[in-house]
Amino acid sequence: MYFQMLCSHITAEQCIERVPKAMFQKKQEMEDNNLFLEGNTNRGKVSKAQEKFKTFCDECDNCNKSFMCLFCGRILCGRNDSGHAIEHCENLGHPVVIDCITFELYCYSCDDEVSLDFEPSLYGVLKSLKLLFDREDVIEGGEGPTITAQSSPGITNVSTTFATKLRVAPEKKGSKKKRGKKGKVSPMFDTPFQGAVIIDCTNPPPTSMKTNGSGVSAASSASEITCRPRGLRNIGNTCFMNAVLQALASIYDFREYIMSLPSLEDYVEDEKLSKNGNCFLTDEYRKLLISMSAKNYRDPTAPNEFREAFVSACPRFRGFRQHDSHEFLRYLLDQLNTEMRKCRHLPDMPDDKVTPISKHFEGILQSSVICQTCRNCSNKMDEFMDLSLDVPRLSKARIRLSDCLDLFFQKELLEKGEKPECSKCKSKQTCSKQMFIKKLPDVLCLHIKRFRDNGGKIDTLIEFPMAGLSVDDFLTEDSDEPPCVYDLQSIIVHIGYGCSSGHYIAFGRRGQKWYQFDDTVVKPVDTSLVSKQKAYVLMYTKSTRKP
Repeated sequence: MYFQMLCSHITAEQCIERVPKAMFQKKQEMEDNNLFLEGNTNRGKVSKAQEKFKTFCDECDNCNKSFMCLFCGRILCGRNDSGHAIEHCENLGHPVVIDCITFELYCYSCDDEVSLDFEPSLYGVLKSLKLLFDREDVIEGGEGPTITAQSSPGITNVSTTFATKLRVAPEKKGSKKKRGKKGKVSPMFDTPFQGAVIIDCTNPPPTSMKTNGSGVSAASSASEITCRPRGLRNIGNTCFMNAVLQALASIYDFREYIMSLPSLEDYVEDEKLSKNGNCFLTDEYRKLLISMSAKNYRDPTAPNEFREAFVSACPRFRGFRQHDSHEFLRYLLDQLNTEMRKCRHLPDMPDDKVTPISKHFEGILQSSVICQTCRNCSNKMDEFMDLSLDVPRLSKARIRLSDCLDLFFQKELLEKGEKPECSKCKSKQTCSKQMFIKKLPDVLCLHIKRFRDNGGKIDTLIEFPMAGLSVDDFLTEDSDEPPCVYDLQSIIVHIGYGCSSGHYIAFGRRGQKWYQFDDTVVKPVDTSLVSKQKAYVLMYTKSTRKP
């Protein structure tokens, strides 16, 4: 496992707050004079499926990889180009830089990728870098043009009574730009944010409230505004984390249990064994879920404290590089489970073997190996919290989730170099191997293996049922599980070309409605849109049916 070292060559006081305005002006000058090389991607040679960004160097203009000095904010090229970032370090003693696209932190004095103990305060730096390199689409889930009074006279989902007190404010000419700390104009606001609605409560709207362009009436229930789920702020390439948190929050029983928990400090016998930094991850997760579920707030929640607790427990997630959402999900559930196992007399936890995490997510797989010579059968039991499914290579046009499950549970022949030792024959024999489910989890989490080892991605559309998923055919013969089906509760979707880039969003069911969660942007969607998604992770909840 790879861990980044903690760098001490820069302090929070020495670090810049955001990208200097001079860098925005530099990029604008290069665009005005058409100085960008065609196909410049910050990755060297460009492929057709690769994301393109206009990287640049303040000294030599064009480069394949841009780094920004965290001391002064100059953007310079790395050692594989003209090495101006290294020269800058040698001349001014500024060793710590950040990759302008991947947000990886590097220190020339440490000569390695590093992490910093004040990473949460770098949010303004990352946000302004995304603006500088035309990546507003991944900042806080923004989408679509800025809404003005001229483009949208109505407001979505407010009651007629409430709407009479609200209207979309007209744009004011000569308005001042938003200012950052110390009264300075922040260059990160030179580019307008997308998806922003400005509401003016001083003047009533026109008497006739019409349907907006998306077909949603402005005279809807007032509870839609107050009860709509809250979004999560992207605090630096954390869309992978936000998507998982929203997907898990859509599992009602699990969410309600975590929110009802008391502090683990009252139930842990040995504090030193389960405390990470200054807090328990479970406690911070409980606080975050309570904040996400608050019905009297519509502003997005900032998961800073939760992330600090998580990276303290799982250091491999330090820094601001893109991570795999499925990997994050596994580490999160494992850490919560580990903390709860060290508790005594936790509510709904009779012993330290069955935690609420294992109760909801844990099932048991049985691996059956049968010797083809003596027919001796050997069974092995393994716990699982999710099933990772390969995408089958089929000639038919439509691939279903059931095809992926069939492939996972199909019988395979172990021969040649794969022959196992038969306990009865006392020698290696050709055997058949097949997986079965011994115990079903309450939450069936299915992971579609879309990312290839070479960095590519399988972008095949896999049809999945919204309700009524049955896995009875894969149960062991002696299983005492009653007949049941699973209903879809949430999915996680990756948008992009590979696991090290792109963007994660989630779709989750809250009550009877489905919502799309794109960082801070939360909007209701129809089930037909959900069913057309290229799901990466699917979460189903058990629903008992009559035999």
